[in-house]
Amino acid sequence: MKKIFVTVLFLFCVSLFANAQQSEERTIYLKNGDQITGSVIATDAQSGEIRIKTKYGIITVQQDDILEEVVTIKLISGDRLKGRILSKNQKYTDLLTDYGLLKIDNTDIADIGYGLQDKGKKITGMKEKFALNSERQIDVFYDPTGYTLDKSTLYFSGLSWGFGITDKFQVTSKWAGYFTGDFNLRPKLQLFRFGTFENEHTFSIGGHIHSRYNPDKFEWIEKEYMFENGVYDELGNWEPSSNNDSTRVYFGGYYKIGTKVDVDEEDMKFNTSYSETDIGTADLKVPNDNPYYEVFAAYTFSRKRSNDAGRFSHTFGAVVGKHPEKKELMYKFYYAGGIDMRRNLIFNYEVYYDPYYVEWWNRRDGIFGVFEDNLSTDEPEKHYVSPFHFDIGFIYAMTEWLRFGIHFQPYIFGIYMKF
Repeated sequence: MKKIFVTVLFLFCVSLFANAQQSEERTIYLKNGDQITGSVIATDAQSGEIRIKTKYGIITVQQDDILEEVVTIKLISGDRLKGRILSKNQKYTDLLTDYGLLKIDNTDIADIGYGLQDKGKKITGMKEKFALNSERQIDVFYDPTGYTLDKSTLYFSGLSWGFGITDKFQVTSKWAGYFTGDFNLRPKLQLFRFGTFENEHTFSIGGHIHSRYNPDKFEWIEKEYMFENGVYDELGNWEPSSNNDSTRVYFGGYYKIGTKVDVDEEDMKFNTSYSETDIGTADLKVPNDNPYYEVFAAYTFSRKRSNDAGRFSHTFGAVVGKHPEKKELMYKFYYAGGIDMRRNLIFNYEVYYDPYYVEWWNRRDGIFGVFEDNLSTDEPEKHYVSPFHFDIGFIYAMTEWLRFGIHFQPYIFGIYMKF
């Protein structure tokens, strides 16, 4: 009885294993560009035919028409290994190469490139499968991530430049500020980076130092004036009203922190003939450029997508700044994400808390500081501006060294170069 039980158990296990092997699905790539997803149910060594069971039926293909899927593993040391992945777990990857089976520690892997190889040993890259995007972002829009530039990498954009001094320490700077005398540096130090290329954690700290700067920080500014009532005679001379009364005129809107509002007393006239002020615009003095300082911290968690098509990245960060016109410190907290859509295309999004940031359509002077009439007899209504903001956009890599970006918040377009 015991022998019968053991025999039945053995046959049951063999059956389960066979079914598991048979039902294991894989994607088969053909030379004509077709790809088939299914499980191999039979092979014929003489004819070279392979029968594949798909969800739509059973098809037969020739073994010579099948392209072999191979990978090229780039190690952190700079070495490259080519072969076929036999098995993989959280710690190791078993790679079958032309020279034997290698067991590679996942922490030593920097990137995996997927390709298809024919019998002539020619390898064609697979666009739909990749471990890393061609761009490991050091910033999402204007906010830092936990990553730093690789050692000796030079970076240029439309407004800034950067250089990787070591693999864990970089310096960037806004070169556009040099034309206004603003010498600025933003060093970033990566304190830790652990995990594998599939599941990685990084944390960095840094700061931003400006010698002469006027940041895009805004506040509500409101003023009230009494304009003298009167009219202009035929010769253009001002004649005050007989009872010497006046009209209340208001100024109000969101402007850069430290903006000074001034109305010349000679211009404070209200023409009763037309029910309008003699001038429609107050003089605004934009705050002077002064030293400005920021410190930041950024933690980034990145993991491989389940379909071997790039990664998801998540960054949590905080920025603390000291504005020369404010006694208290200013805080910004943000969450930013990145999704690899293609090897050369990233979709970015960000949600951030910043009570001193105002979207351009809520700024009284518009997106480019074009001042319109800002004096009115109507009392200004301070409309609510949420401290929570968002941004979305894309970065597209034309080549390994040239990228273009577009996003929602100003400035809308960007260009990036790496050497």
